[in-house]
Amino acid sequence: MNYAYCIKTVFLFVFLFSLIGCNSKQDKAATNSGAQQEKTAATTATSSQQKLAAPVTPQDKADVQDAAVRVLALMEVGDFPAIYKGSEAGFKQIGSEDQFVAKFQQTRKSVGLLKKPQQIGFSALPGNAYILTYRLENERYKTDMRLTFARSQSGKMELAGLNQHDELKK
Repeated sequence: MNYAYCIKTVFLFVFLFSLIGCNSKQDKAATNSGAQQEKTAATTATSSQQKLAAPVTPQDKADVQDAAVRVLALMEVGDFPAIYKGSEAGFKQIGSEDQFVAKFQQTRKSVGLLKKPQQIGFSALPGNAYILTYRLENERYKTDMRLTFARSQSGKMELAGLNQHDELKK
């Protein structure tokens, strides 16, 4: 009888340990799988990291889409200084305007002019930040671009993050 009790106890401990271990691995995987844009957006609203994403209003969605169209148009004509100047303060912490302009000029030179932006995603983040994902392409590359926007204190939607992933066409 004592032997059966010990086996049950050991089995219970092993089961609980494996259950707790599995949950912690899932939490760690979820933490490590966050996209770079989410990290950028999180740094733009450090005080609101604990808040849940607010419901997206039609006005917010329209403002974000207008801001994204503006940024994409500036990228198309190569006006990178205007993109930098119109972005939020947290975005500008990535470096100086000269560094930003040089990096995107270099990217444009190596990838070429990207055309035909198609919105393929929209999501809201905590702190009233929004991510729009676009697919763009040219003769050589397919590109996924994530633009993160946050509303400034003045009420304007400003660029808070930009991530571009280029793939050669096959």
